Amino acid sequence: MILTSSDLSYFESVGEICGFKIHGQNVPFEAVVVDKSTGEGIIRSKEKLDCELQKDYTFTIQAYDCGKGPDGANAKKSHK
Repeated sequence: MILTSSDLSYFESVGEICGFKIHGQNVPFEAVVVDKSTGEGIIRSKEKLDCELQKDYTFTIQAYDCGKGPDGANAKKSHK
């Protein structure tokens, strides 16, 4: 799955996206930034999936601009 996100700064120019965080219980996926300037990323499984055991997953993906990481360091702003 491909993600696309953007960050509009105070001057409405596009900023860079440096990270994604997935919120949800027991979500076997990770989101990885492919291109900071376009905000493109991918979602990939962290383990083998069995669609007979679980047919669907519900989660929220949060994008972080380059001023703030998922751990809260170097704070700026995040987007859900």
